[in-house]
Amino acid sequence: MFAVIFISDFSLQAVLRHEPELFSKPVALVDPGSSKTNIVQLNPAARACGVCEGQTPSQAAARCAELKIKARSFSQEESAAGVLLQTAYAFSPFIESTAPGLCTMELKGLPLDSNSASAEQWASKIVQALAPLHLSARIGIALTPALALLAAREARPLLLVQNPADFLSTLPVAALGPDLEISKILNLWGIHTVGALLGLGKEKIAERLGPAALELFERTALDAIRPLKLVVPPEEFVEQIEFENEIESSGPLLFVLKRLVEQLSSRLNWMHLVVGEFKLRLGLSSGAKYERAFKIPAPTGNIETLFRMLQTHLETVRTDASIVALRLEATPSLPEMHQLGLFVSTLVNPNQFAETLARLTAFCGSERVGMPVPKATHRPDAFHMKPPEFTGAVEVQPGNRMESENALGLQLRRFRPPVSAAIEFREKRPVLFRSPTLEGTITDARGPFVSSGHWWDERRWAREEWDVQTSNGALYRLCCSPEGYFVEGIYD
Repeated sequence: MFAVIFISDFSLQAVLRHEPELFSKPVALVDPGSSKTNIVQLNPAARACGVCEGQTPSQAAARCAELKIKARSFSQEESAAGVLLQTAYAFSPFIESTAPGLCTMELKGLPLDSNSASAEQWASKIVQALAPLHLSARIGIALTPALALLAAREARPLLLVQNPADFLSTLPVAALGPDLEISKILNLWGIHTVGALLGLGKEKIAERLGPAALELFERTALDAIRPLKLVVPPEEFVEQIEFENEIESSGPLLFVLKRLVEQLSSRLNWMHLVVGEFKLRLGLSSGAKYERAFKIPAPTGNIETLFRMLQTHLETVRTDASIVALRLEATPSLPEMHQLGLFVSTLVNPNQFAETLARLTAFCGSERVGMPVPKATHRPDAFHMKPPEFTGAVEVQPGNRMESENALGLQLRRFRPPVSAAIEFREKRPVLFRSPTLEGTITDARGPFVSSGHWWDERRWAREEWDVQTSNGALYRLCCSPEGYFVEGIYD
């Protein structure tokens, strides 16, 4: 048994996938790469208005004033082809990319019976899977790939060929795709169905019409099963669109972007996967590209969560030119299930926390939000910021808190910024310090602790530190540097 998934007017459907509001309106497609910009495909609404293939856009507009003309997009066809193959692969591992918008599947190993409704139920699930992705599919099931293809073209939307002879007897000859000359001759002979053609006999037809007519018989052979050229669908999940008009504001961009997120989330959902990372690319009218990767803290398929993460970032993006193309790639991931232990603490909603951080970053700047990481230097307060990590729960060890604090010793509570002070020295040791908020007579001092660095450039630094005790028992740290004297902190 074989099945064929047929996407009629594939190029047009690929263009309209991200504009579903145009499905009910008359739309026609032209190919800018062709020497003649005639209409190559159109939807049923345009056909009902009298528009047909081969007309020029002006001729078609004269027939239908509401007709919308769309240009063919190979990038969107590539995305739609990936959608078709990935969806088909979810139902059978033996698939062939026969032609654009055409996928042939071998049904061996599947629990289907050609004489029962199980095959139609299986095929209806494929149609249902493609419908949310805005692809209208027809599916034919038969004993050979050729018959399954003929059935798919006649399906509305499903057709199971249980009796090939009965199916072929009423099938129009045009369904076999004969060339124009042979089609005219058969029409003059009064041959309008495949059954009538087969009744003439293969040898007599070949004698009168030549080898080209033999191909028509090969397409109806009931015992010819060709081997499929099996393919594995691409592992990347990409949705992309080329804008007809340049976009200069975030409103229209976010409107389209949300649809791309919905498409990717739906595609992954059918494979029981979620989004682990997004890669966003904006094509600019200047030829430049803006790219950004978004790591999802807790992989998810929730559309609102994924979209808000992209929206928060794009609201702060400023480009040098208008936007002409949008590409969004999703890296799949398995859904994460967390089973927390008794003493394990973790973020309840890492994605919500990431969204909050993104808003803070947009408001304060990337250099002010994140996790402080010490630099490889002894200079105090030398650190850089890095994005926070959301993976890995923190194990809280039970124990006596007082014992833990005693093991760490005294804690220095630093003043930020340090408090400027006047320090009096006697025999190179501090004996008194005064500041607008702190002062004291020093009874004991340890130091100086000398440190310096970066002597090779303009950022060189040098400092002397003293740990002192005042007459009232308080412990302070004093600092002497080229910038002046400071009280750096107090010991708790």
